[in-house]
Amino acid sequence: MKITIIGNGQIGSALLYLLNESSKNRAQKCLIEIYDKDASKNASGKTLKDCVSNADFIFLCVPSWCLKETLIEISNKLDPKTILISLSKGIDVASRKSVDKLIEKNVGKARYALLSGPMFAKEILKDKMSFGILASKDKSVFEKIKELFNGTKLKLEYSKEVPSVAMSGVLKNIYTLAVSIIDSSLEDNNTKGYFSAKGIMEMKEIMEMLHLDKEIILGTAGLGDFVATVSSKHSQNRKVGTDISTKGSTSQKSEGLVSLSPLISIIGKKYKKLPMLCLLERIVVKKKDAKNEIHDFLKEI
Repeated sequence: MKITIIGNGQIGSALLYLLNESSKNRAQKCLIEIYDKDASKNASGKTLKDCVSNADFIFLCVPSWCLKETLIEISNKLDPKTILISLSKGIDVASRKSVDKLIEKNVGKARYALLSGPMFAKEILKDKMSFGILASKDKSVFEKIKELFNGTKLKLEYSKEVPSVAMSGVLKNIYTLAVSIIDSSLEDNNTKGYFSAKGIMEMKEIMEMLHLDKEIILGTAGLGDFVATVSSKHSQNRKVGTDISTKGSTSQKSEGLVSLSPLISIIGKKYKKLPMLCLLERIVVKKKDAKNEIHDFLKEI
């Protein structure tokens, strides 16, 4: 069996650790390769073509703004047996497509799954528990992927609601960004708790607006991931939110930051019914002062 990981960042390294742990107890021989376009991180030393050729599973551990390019690069190199697993949680800016739609658009009939949930790489590498939702239209795909992690501390649940899980990952990143900006501006846990609850409510409203399963927001891929991301010092969205709050801008990128404007475009004029999303737009897109906007917002409650 051949497994390829594309992207040798933190989550790619964490998956490599889990797969190596699982393979110790597996009778079947397993070749695990990890590829990165950055030569200094390309542990296999092989080309992308060599790494994906004849692979049984390919884990896509790249940010959403790199996903389309990656899919196009591998589209004519995939074996019919290959199963793709994407860990990206964002919206492509140019096409405004979510991860599931990007995969379907660029790799045709390839079997795939989305892996989402509270899975911080640094905790995985410390042998801590992690939890994921594997979303696929084919439950046999879920069963095959789940088997890869037997004996590890990654616990997986199945969902057939692929578009809903994809959007849930987008929303938890965007609302983590919002709560992080508010938290860094006020350093007030009561207000942070209030806005976290309001964020969950708005996420459910957006799911309804987009005719998706709003109950996904209350599960592992929604609320579970949101709580972990808002709380963790490892969260890139939290770091970006803190920068915007304390410095007025950020030089860093995060999934929530990149996906905000495309999400507003997808929702259309209805986004004006969502107070927290409007607040985030004023601060992030229109570059309004975060503390002033939050102060005015709280006066209206």
